[in-house]
Amino acid sequence: MILLLILEKGEKRLTQIEMKKQSLKIVFALVLIFGLNNQVQAQRWFRTSSLEFGLIGGFSHYSGELTDNKLFESRGFKPCIGLITRYTPHQTVTFRLSAQFGGLAGDDAWYEDPESNDRRNLNFQSDLWDFTGAAEINLRTLDMRQKSGIVPYVFGGASVFKYNPTAVFEFDPNSPHMTRPGSAYADLESRDGEIVNLQTLATEGQETTEFNERKRYNLTQVGVPVGFGFKFKFSHNWTAAVEYGLRFTFTDYLDDVSLTYVDPSRLQAQYGAMSAAMADKSPVLHDELLDNKRGNPDNKDKYGILGITITYRIYGNRPVCPTF
Repeated sequence: MILLLILEKGEKRLTQIEMKKQSLKIVFALVLIFGLNNQVQAQRWFRTSSLEFGLIGGFSHYSGELTDNKLFESRGFKPCIGLITRYTPHQTVTFRLSAQFGGLAGDDAWYEDPESNDRRNLNFQSDLWDFTGAAEINLRTLDMRQKSGIVPYVFGGASVFKYNPTAVFEFDPNSPHMTRPGSAYADLESRDGEIVNLQTLATEGQETTEFNERKRYNLTQVGVPVGFGFKFKFSHNWTAAVEYGLRFTFTDYLDDVSLTYVDPSRLQAQYGAMSAAMADKSPVLHDELLDNKRGNPDNKDKYGILGITITYRIYGNRPVCPTF
């Protein structure tokens, strides 16, 4: 009897040990399956993501007071070129960085009546450096395994840009500055045709005693790019795109025009005769102009870039079977 009880306890113990072994085998199998699945997913994610480098070229333009606030003025389009890189971690999202060099320009002469005495007669041109980081939302699935296809997309992000408005000084012997009491305008005749930097001239009285609250505008600013485009895949490696992006800025001084005219004698006293001459190029002096307005500070300047990109995919270009 005692022997039977001992045998029964031994069998139960063996059964429990076997059950534990079976449980451990099941747990180990689940861990192995889960780990292999994660490895497959990780490799699949890596293989379907992509990194591209390339060139972007096209045209840049400005919109503000000196384009009569028109968004597109063909006479103001300037060549633009740069570098771009794209990273696509997912079929619907692409992250991008770009650096571009172009130009901006605007001119009252494009719109004003040359015989009118009310014209401002202002103009500017500027180099433009644009550095943009943005996210593209692909409106169709961007499958890296496909050799060809067309993908529309929209993008938005942040830009840092650098500019410097300039203008050509044209000496006019009939300028009203010639007859203004105390004017040194006649001394500028030797500088006819010179390209001058407008920001340093403080043409709207920045930091003068009368307008000390008007600070010089910074030549490096930030903007918000918003745009759209189409990608054209030609192979696993090569992709072209056509896009347009408009940069909304927080400055009204891309063109050096924003507020009101300032007494030219005050400008001459603090910044020299060139400041007074470039601030007011109209046929009549500023104090005779209607409302004394030079620009509209409530309407911030904008600029846009129309570009064509060519990029080469340096990894993620072909689907590869995972290896274990």
